[in-house]
Amino acid sequence: MIMNFEIDSQTLKDLEIFDTVKDGMSVFSLFNHTQCHGGRRVLYNYLSNPLTNIDTITERTKTIAFFQRHYPEGLKVDKNSLDFSEYYIRHQDFPARIPSRLTAFSRMLSDKLNTNAEYYFVKKGVESTVDLIKSINRFSRITTEIQTGDLPELLKRNNEEILKKLSSPEYAQILKLRSIRSYDSSKLDYMFRKTHKRDITFFLDIIYQYDAFLSIAKAAKRLGLGYAEMTPSNENCFEIDGLYHPFVDKAIANDVRFEQPSNLLFISGPNMAGKSTFLKALGLSVYLAHVGFPVPAKRMKINILSGLCTTINISDNLNSGYSHFYAEVMRIKSVAHKLKTNRNMLVIFDELFRGTNIKDAYDGTLAVVSAFTNIKSSFFVISSHIIEVTKELQANKGIEFAHFEILEENGHPKYTYKLKEGISEIRLGMYIINKENLIETINDINNN
Repeated sequence: MIMNFEIDSQTLKDLEIFDTVKDGMSVFSLFNHTQCHGGRRVLYNYLSNPLTNIDTITERTKTIAFFQRHYPEGLKVDKNSLDFSEYYIRHQDFPARIPSRLTAFSRMLSDKLNTNAEYYFVKKGVESTVDLIKSINRFSRITTEIQTGDLPELLKRNNEEILKKLSSPEYAQILKLRSIRSYDSSKLDYMFRKTHKRDITFFLDIIYQYDAFLSIAKAAKRLGLGYAEMTPSNENCFEIDGLYHPFVDKAIANDVRFEQPSNLLFISGPNMAGKSTFLKALGLSVYLAHVGFPVPAKRMKINILSGLCTTINISDNLNSGYSHFYAEVMRIKSVAHKLKTNRNMLVIFDELFRGTNIKDAYDGTLAVVSAFTNIKSSFFVISSHIIEVTKELQANKGIEFAHFEILEENGHPKYTYKLKEGISEIRLGMYIINKENLIETINDINNN
């Protein structure tokens, strides 16, 4: 039985999959280079539904990579013709039967003399659909000739079905058409919208699918994205090299991996060093790998997970009367419930218990982190600027420690945004307070 990938609205919001961020950008907009409305719908559907079937994920990944290597221009279908063809096929007002030649000629003459919009609608719809059929036939025949080993299974199946349908006498005649006469137009109108509507809808769906694949491939090339290697869920593999966030200009890449028996990465250090951006990039790469999309990494090899939960930008729930701390507690409880039925997840928490006093944050972080290390089938990444708690956790063999490097340059911190092994001892709170002359500004209040 194939389970659904566990994802929730908080995680989708944290990773900005559909929510726009600075400059109106989202992950969806990053990949959306589609040429038609149907392709956009397919792209949205793919990105909305992460998968847990390794064969389906791998097949989609290989198909996108194929388009990137061999057909960066796709089918070269005219966008306006494609959109019009879809509108035309969905329109239900088709003739009850195939008109005779005389009826078709009389109708054409009448429509032309009276400038009938229906005549031009049918004429344009038939012409657009004929172009669509010719385009998909040409692409299928070209790709069929590609060496078997390099043609993805998805395209093989599609080609077989397309060419099988187009081998019928009706389509053979259409493929030979150089111009469409009035009688042909009436006959084809009846065929496209009545007797063979299911075929035309199938051709449209294939083109939408290819439009989405091409759109993703364009983004992969433009952003330098890589392709993840997915392994079975029981392999407990998590390796990413050259991870970066695609929203960040000239982003610094980092590596992350879990080595047995560790299943939790604890990232220490002050704010502004790059923790949150790294955690978003990590969650995003895992999400994209499970929809079969290219990932923001040079190399990625992970086992199939059953879900992903992040807590990076949690806010107070004013409608429920929750404080920030209580919202954090309820979020952890919610994740714990998910882990009961999805024991193979990636869980990310940025700054546990930031909404309470330092003593409770210390005790709470220590207790929660220690408990998570006992769930060996899942991976956990947790950040905290509470340095003291790391000393208590060091004896736990299930934890790996990392921090973001901060160098000193002329008495000021220099952020390298590079993830390093070990624990950070750096504190920057008072440095920032002094740098901004905060105390002097307050003391000057009575002097004015």
